[in-house]
Amino acid sequence: MPRAAALALACAIGATGCLHARGTHEEPVVVDMRLEGVHAVKASALQGRLATQPSGRWAWDEPQKLDPDALAADVRRIEAYYRERGYYDARVVSTDQLPVDGDPGRVKVVVRVDEGQPVHVTKLVVNGLDAAPEARAKLGRLPLREGDVFTDAAYDGARSAIATALATTGWATAEVTQHATVLKETHSVEVTYDVNAGRRWKFGPVDVAAGRQLPRGRIVDQALAVIRPGDWFDESKLEVARTRVSALGAFGGVRVTRLAPDPARGTIAILVVIQRAPFRTIRAGPGLGIEAIRWDAHVLVGWQDRNFYGDLRRLDTELRLGYAWFPTPWNATNHGPVGLASADLLQPAAFGRWVDASARIELEKGIEQGYDFWAQRTKLSLPLRIAPRWRLVPSYNLEVYELSNFGTVVIGGPTQTTSSGAPIENCKGSVCLLSYLEQVIAWDGRDDALNTRRGLYVALSVQEGLNIASYGYRYLRLLPEARVFFPLGGQTVLALRSRVGALIPISEPGAPPIVARFFAGGPLSMRGYYYRRYSPMVLQLPGPVWNPVGGNGMVDGGAELRFGLSGNLGAAVFVDVGAISDASGLPTAWHSRLAPPQWAAGFGLRYRTPFGPLRVDVGVRLPDGVSHGHLTFPHVPYTPHSEPIIAVHFTLGEGL
Repeated sequence: MPRAAALALACAIGATGCLHARGTHEEPVVVDMRLEGVHAVKASALQGRLATQPSGRWAWDEPQKLDPDALAADVRRIEAYYRERGYYDARVVSTDQLPVDGDPGRVKVVVRVDEGQPVHVTKLVVNGLDAAPEARAKLGRLPLREGDVFTDAAYDGARSAIATALATTGWATAEVTQHATVLKETHSVEVTYDVNAGRRWKFGPVDVAAGRQLPRGRIVDQALAVIRPGDWFDESKLEVARTRVSALGAFGGVRVTRLAPDPARGTIAILVVIQRAPFRTIRAGPGLGIEAIRWDAHVLVGWQDRNFYGDLRRLDTELRLGYAWFPTPWNATNHGPVGLASADLLQPAAFGRWVDASARIELEKGIEQGYDFWAQRTKLSLPLRIAPRWRLVPSYNLEVYELSNFGTVVIGGPTQTTSSGAPIENCKGSVCLLSYLEQVIAWDGRDDALNTRRGLYVALSVQEGLNIASYGYRYLRLLPEARVFFPLGGQTVLALRSRVGALIPISEPGAPPIVARFFAGGPLSMRGYYYRRYSPMVLQLPGPVWNPVGGNGMVDGGAELRFGLSGNLGAAVFVDVGAISDASGLPTAWHSRLAPPQWAAGFGLRYRTPFGPLRVDVGVRLPDGVSHGHLTFPHVPYTPHSEPIIAVHFTLGEGL
């Protein structure tokens, strides 16, 4: 009996053949649905439009019963689908319901289609556009041309393209009508667009509809960065202005709309409509972080004021208190309280409409693999408002770390305290200070930053380390990265990523402090390793345990194929590769000191949420033929060590 129960449980979990939905002769369940004769359109896209669908493969999927009325409506949907794509002769010739394995309660639906011949555009004329030469010059190539198969999407798209060209060159009140004559006998169509350009208009004054507590002048100023009264009217600038005003971050919603034209002045006034939202937000709650090499439990309290003492000044404060264990609470080699207190003040348009000002301070008590620390961090930045997709943030950063509890380092048998060892190299006693300028520039062309299907993201971070008296470390740190996403149809997406990091010492003896080095591994990096575990290591006491000390260089990349399973549930297969160097004080080529590349392959599950995908990834390291399961680094004695072959990661948010 226990064996039978286990089998039933396995079938319920797998749900790939043990459970079969069944109906009755009067209400059979649709097991499969086939579209035959479909060649000119994609069968999967057509089937996704139909009401009749096959039952899902999983135990939690609801069985789909055959509805004769819905199937009849699907016949009309199929023929309409073809007409929209230029196949006016397409017909459904039969719909059959075939019992599966002789069971009338389970059927396969087969729909046979005769596509016929498509109609082509034999004549396309645009009348009246000569009255708007600026629009004609901007129009470019239409989505529909002579010789093309006539489709509704291209037909309407051509009209939209003409209207857009007019609206973005001052012809705001222009009218575009369309007409198509379909000749079924010759499988041809003649298309005409008639343009009534009317008058050309300019931008008028910009006004704001907002409450008394909002700084109307600052809102108008952001809109005026895009919309200049007296310039020719351009409809596309309304959305750009809306984005700039929304970026002030204090509103529930923003609309930028045009008012009725003023014939006497030849202008169109613009109104910015603000939807108010509460300025203050309090958030609080518990949290639990679980990794193979670290557990932590914490509580978080945060407070945000998006109009701090007026002028849309934003203040964010956060307090997080908790306790952490390495690697687990029941087998801890290091544990203790952790916490973070931070305050972030942003003044929008501090230096004109294009430049904000931001100040952030942090106090952190933390535990890393190999040492504890207290950290005080200050960041002063000037975010630039270049364009909606661009991000440029120059900043000055000052970080002070006081390290403790770093034990001893085992080197070739004897022991040596880390006061002169790798973890705190180039620090004064146990104090590490980083003073650096940083410039971050990024361009985000993704369609959705949380659940991305297509687009490109590129970024570059540059740091220049500075000395303060006898403290600090002079260096140049470069970190470019790129991510690209290709939709492959349906819910399938190919995602690629790459990062290259280099930390180059400048006239400084010895290796950089551990708090400035590169580490790899984890759910957002090389997934064959756990967080920060792809790194040069030292063997430390008590334990003994291998702890990461970081390196001067890093190469990290991967490819991931994502596809849907059922509803919001999806899956992915991936390949990651990485290489990391040792920590050296030599201003030589860091790439000559890279460890042999490490490869990992794996699979994951994705559950789509409004906050981004909930991700579970299992990465398996592949044999590299060099280190034979051990991670080794050139120029670094006594660093061979073993890491788990399999790493499991849980996270929330876009991974690539």
